[in-house]
Amino acid sequence: MQNTDITIVGAGSAGLTLALLLAPLDLNIVLLEQGAAPEQTAAQYQRVSALNLASKRLLSHLGAWPDIAKSAAAYQDMQVWDSDSFAKIAFNAQTEQVEALGWICDNEQIRQALYQQLKQHSNVSCQFNCVINSLVQSNREVLININQQQLILSRLVVGADGINSLVRKAAQLPQMHSHYNQHALVATIKTQLPHQATARQVFLPGGPLALLPLADPHLCSIVWSVPSAEVPAKLALAENEFNQALTAASQLVLGLLSIQSPVRNFELQMRYASQWLEQRIVLVADAAHSVHPLAGQGMNLGLMDVAALAQLIEQQLQAGKDITELRMLRQYERWRKAEAVNLIAAMEAFNRTFSNNNPLLKLARALGMNAVDKAPWLKKQIMAAALGNSGDLPELAKA
Repeated sequence: MQNTDITIVGAGSAGLTLALLLAPLDLNIVLLEQGAAPEQTAAQYQRVSALNLASKRLLSHLGAWPDIAKSAAAYQDMQVWDSDSFAKIAFNAQTEQVEALGWICDNEQIRQALYQQLKQHSNVSCQFNCVINSLVQSNREVLININQQQLILSRLVVGADGINSLVRKAAQLPQMHSHYNQHALVATIKTQLPHQATARQVFLPGGPLALLPLADPHLCSIVWSVPSAEVPAKLALAENEFNQALTAASQLVLGLLSIQSPVRNFELQMRYASQWLEQRIVLVADAAHSVHPLAGQGMNLGLMDVAALAQLIEQQLQAGKDITELRMLRQYERWRKAEAVNLIAAMEAFNRTFSNNNPLLKLARALGMNAVDKAPWLKKQIMAAALGNSGDLPELAKA
C-alpha cells in the first residue's frame, strides 16, 4: 500500500498545474491519469484555449510559459458583432495598455510544458494509463484502488478529472445541468485574408462563431456553436459545402474559409457542482463547473481554482496546520464558487440574449452593445475582468 499526502486525479492542465504548484511544499503527491503521458510533439491545435494575463502570470511563475509561448498566438485586437443587427464592439491591447488581450494556445502544448517542469520534482509520482477501480473515504483518509491491485491511502484527494469526473461521482457530489441545445464544431481553418492577430466572434441566430488566430497569419481555430438538431446535417456536408456554409456564417470577414483538419463536435452544457467537497475529497476546474465557450474563459477559471487551492494549502503548512482542515477547504469552496457562479451567470445571460430573435430585444442589444463600445470606462471594466486583472485572484495570478 502506498501512503501519500495528496492524490490528484486527472492530468489535464488543471491537475498538472496543481501538482506543480504543490511540488515545492515538501508533500508526497501522486498524480493519476487514465490517458497517456504528454509527449513532446508539434502543436496540432485540435483543442485550443484563450489564456488571459492572469493565467500567463501563473504559468510564468511555474516556468512553463516559455515552452507554451513557442506555439501560442498573441492577439492584439478583439472584434465582436451581431450578424443581423448593427451591434458591435471592439477591444485593443494598446488602448488597454497591455502586451496582448490574450493568447490562443494548443491545449496539449500546455500539458507538455507543465509536465516537463513537473518531472523535475521527485516528490511527485505520476501514474498514467491507470484505471481507478474504487475510491472510498473515511474520516481520516481516502483509499484508492487502481489497476485492480494497487492501493493508495491518501490524506486528501483532488478531483481534476474533467466534466465526467469519476471523483465527483464516487463522492456523490450533486451536480446541476443546463443544456444549451448546442454543439461546438471545432476545427483549424485557412483564411483568404490574414487574421492580423485579431480574435473575432459573430453572434448568429443559432449560436456564436469564434475565429481564433493562430501563429500562422492565415490559420485560425474555429469554435462554431450550432443548434444540436442541425449538427448531423452540418457534419454530412461535403468539404466544399461546409467551407461555403462557414464562409457565409463568418460574413466574409476573412474572405473565403477552408477547413484544414477534421471537424470535431462537442455537446455544450453548463455543469455546476452544488457541493465541491466531501470530507477529504475536493473538486477543481471542469470537475466542479463548465461554462459556454463563447467568452473563452473555461481554462482560465480552472487554473485560478487550482492556484487558489494551492495557496490555501501553502498557508496551512506555514501556520503548522492540517492541509485537510475542513475550515480551509470550505474557504476554498466559497472563494471559487463565487467566481464560477458570476461567470456562469454572465455566459447564460449573453447566450440567451444573443440567441433570441425578438425584434425588440435585437434592437435593445444592438443599442446596448454600441453604447458600451462608446463608453471607455465600462469597456475597461469588462476588459479587466476578461484579462484577469480584476476579481478575487490568487496571489500568483495578480499583476
